[in-house]
Amino acid sequence: MNARFLHLLYAAAITAWMAVSMPASAADDRFPPYDNTSEVQAFWKSQPEFFQWKTPEDLPKDLKWENGGDNLPEMGDPAAKKGGTFHDMVDTFPATLRNIGPDANNSFRSEHHDNILITLVQRHLNVDAWVPALADQWAISPDRKTVYYKLDPKATYSDGKPVRVEDFFMTFYIMRSPHIQDPWYNDFYKKEYSNITKYDEHTLSITIPAVKPDPLWFADLPPSPMEFYKEFSEDFPKRYQWRKTPTTGAYEIYDDDVKKGRSITLTRVKDWWAKDKKHFRYRFNPDYIQYTVVGSLDKAFEIFRQGKLDWFAMGLPRYWYDKSEIPEVYKGYIERQIFFNDYPRISRGIYINQSKPELDKLDVRIGIAHSLNFQKVIDVDFRGDYQRMKSTFAGFGRFTNPNVRPREYDVVKAREHFAKAGYTKAGPDGVLVNGSGRRLSFTLSMPQGPFVPMMLRLKEEALKAGLDIVVEAQDSTQLFKKLDQKNHEMCLVGYGASLPYPRFWENYHSDNAWKIGPDGTKKIVPDTNNITMTADPVMDPIIDRQRIAATEDEMQDLSWKLQEMVEALSVSIPAWESPSYRFSHWRWIRWPHDGNLKRSQLPLDTMVHWIDEDVEKETREAMREGKSFGEVIRIFDQFRIQ
Repeated sequence: MNARFLHLLYAAAITAWMAVSMPASAADDRFPPYDNTSEVQAFWKSQPEFFQWKTPEDLPKDLKWENGGDNLPEMGDPAAKKGGTFHDMVDTFPATLRNIGPDANNSFRSEHHDNILITLVQRHLNVDAWVPALADQWAISPDRKTVYYKLDPKATYSDGKPVRVEDFFMTFYIMRSPHIQDPWYNDFYKKEYSNITKYDEHTLSITIPAVKPDPLWFADLPPSPMEFYKEFSEDFPKRYQWRKTPTTGAYEIYDDDVKKGRSITLTRVKDWWAKDKKHFRYRFNPDYIQYTVVGSLDKAFEIFRQGKLDWFAMGLPRYWYDKSEIPEVYKGYIERQIFFNDYPRISRGIYINQSKPELDKLDVRIGIAHSLNFQKVIDVDFRGDYQRMKSTFAGFGRFTNPNVRPREYDVVKAREHFAKAGYTKAGPDGVLVNGSGRRLSFTLSMPQGPFVPMMLRLKEEALKAGLDIVVEAQDSTQLFKKLDQKNHEMCLVGYGASLPYPRFWENYHSDNAWKIGPDGTKKIVPDTNNITMTADPVMDPIIDRQRIAATEDEMQDLSWKLQEMVEALSVSIPAWESPSYRFSHWRWIRWPHDGNLKRSQLPLDTMVHWIDEDVEKETREAMREGKSFGEVIRIFDQFRIQ
């Protein structure tokens, strides 16, 4: 579950201090050995209703075991070849290799965890069905609250140790602990589950407290290897800062492959347990994936053009059009691709922190929304290739409210609302001031990189409405820390949404904004995704009901209602979106014949690409001889949303 994965795409370079201040792996010697076995056992025993041990004879006799069937289409292409090193980039070095806790919600998490980890079952990425993963069989109870799993006996971690039922018990010990300093996981694992039971060494069940439209979305868990977490204690964030959890997925990060501040390399696990398993066997193909830190997109493009990076994201028009006017593209050494996907869109927008002075006023926020000329950004900076995102909940199919629309750029309406908030006079610089002389000026925090000129365009247009926007571009790691502490006024970011339904609790519930003390004092809750500091007593109970919606009809009704409420608050101002993603790659990087999988969000997250070393040899030889293959642009629109 990628609950808090934040997209700060195209952010800027790593700063020098990171390379010198981060502890090396050897720094773990600062932490004395620790064994929490007795604490874990005591925790389990303290909750006998939640943690249970039974026998196979206790399994319901009428269970209908499923395995996804044999008729589902293979995910991946049988033509895929194994081997080689795939060269990729990151714009900043991650602050940790933990997947939970402080700083774990960074943009590199998906590369080493979310796109790699294998959980109990996996959703098929082309059709609406589940396929076996760690569990090779599952069964759903008649009341649809309990899911029974039979683990694949071959399942192991990257260190070769077997996946055990107790490792799923351990997940609850970890995720419910305050030591992880991650409120979202604490809440989720306390509220969304009511029981886990072991029946034998390979059979377990997980129970959720309320009926859900599809229980497998909620009863699918990752294991937490007990041996690895043996030293889990109150110093977890520091002790495990650079410890990579053994994975059930295809790639591991070894200590020698972490070059602090420069690069990280993933290595395909030798004799990976799922290497011959349907839906996995033709994916995860390169032997190595090397991520090099490159702080500038222009520099990255030049490195790509030299053949030292294997692919390049070309969402920005200047790369798709202008930078592609090169011989390598004309002669087909570099190919381009557009893929129309069907997946929740990255919720990119400007988020307003209501805890800051003046931004707690609805008229100020509505005035800001009317001051932001995103259409001009789309028309000029994106050359009309993108479209205005209608809401920050786009792409969830029937669960996205089609009636929600963003407020249009309208200087007159903006000034009307600013006037209602007391901003009636313009200063000598054109910025409105209120009766106390306060200027209508707010800081917009954002990642460094190519989006900065777009925000400067918004600033220029907003001034026509009397609003001053101070654009503050930061290194993405620094920006993320600022957002986690809720120290921003406004920010431009995008959350990586995921199936199946829009989530409101983490972004808009008061639990993630304020902690109310016994004396009524309010204290900001850090390290949550509620960066708008929304705390609406009317919205909270609806969010709570949406979390436990039993049917898709109820889920749709509540989701639509909440989207209208969020829009009415004017705290999340949608920016732009695209019905597709586009990129370029060297000719030797191959994708399946139909481009990619329907439920891909980005080109690489499904891991279906591969390296064809024969084609690389052929291409490099052609480059030496000046031979042309002809320009190649592939467009795959079979999954285009109409």
